[in-house]
Amino acid sequence: MSTLRITYDGPALVNHEMEVRQLAPALHAMGDLLDNANRVLNGPDSRVSVSVKGSFKTGCFAIDFSFLQGWGRSVVDMFNSREVIAALGLLALLGLSGKDAARGLIGVIKWAQGRTIRKVVKTESTATIYVDEDSLEIELKVLQLLMDIETRKALDGVIREPLSHEGIDLFASGTDSEIEVTVNRTESKWFAVPEVTEQTISESQTEESLQLVTVAFKEDNKWRFSDGAGSFYASIVDHDFLNRVDKDEERFGKNDIFRVLVNRRSFLDANSILRQEVNILQVIEHTPAARQIRLPL
Repeated sequence: MSTLRITYDGPALVNHEMEVRQLAPALHAMGDLLDNANRVLNGPDSRVSVSVKGSFKTGCFAIDFSFLQGWGRSVVDMFNSREVIAALGLLALLGLSGKDAARGLIGVIKWAQGRTIRKVVKTESTATIYVDEDSLEIELKVLQLLMDIETRKALDGVIREPLSHEGIDLFASGTDSEIEVTVNRTESKWFAVPEVTEQTISESQTEESLQLVTVAFKEDNKWRFSDGAGSFYASIVDHDFLNRVDKDEERFGKNDIFRVLVNRRSFLDANSILRQEVNILQVIEHTPAARQIRLPL
């Protein structure tokens, strides 16, 4: 069993009391932080059990955590398959305690000071991150934590969110006898979760024949087409074609055939949901639907 003490300090806590609406989310976030970090570093079969009790010192509110690790598989299989990060190592990699805490996750975020990481160079066991003209070498495991969105959300809930309340000015962590890490209110803003951008999975351009289903004349509205297997919406970004539409030089009817250059992009959105974006880059040919009986003339 490993233990950890986190402390919140400030004028609002002088009587060793913390508003339950502030404390409960912070406790929940700490549990999530340890659980998610354990998942990232030890895999989905590893579990942590977190217990908590209040500890009181003059002018602050401190919380003692104890937690056990467990695995849903045999010990032999666990140690044969991968390196296991023990509880104390987990706390050090998070930057919550230990002699190497300064190069843990919290230390790296404090070092970056809210600046954008412009480059990362990885080796087998380390990573060097570059911010402006500065660089810092860290363990590859710390980089994994830095990149994991659920770990970052939980850390935000442990540090930035509580310190955003009036009268709570400091977060500290360590043991019951020593404070090893501190974050003040100004520094806490650096722990906000970065905006998650879309991640492109695949992208391709093909020439296709599509059948018109519905037309959209409003700007930015999507047209509906069928490729014979199913219907879908697509944005037309061929400005020459759109200009002809505006000038009433293009006439449309149900089931018209378009030969087009199509760009299809599959991507993960901010919620990690797979989506597809279809853009028609060029309308090569527009053929009105056949309205006469075809004879072998």
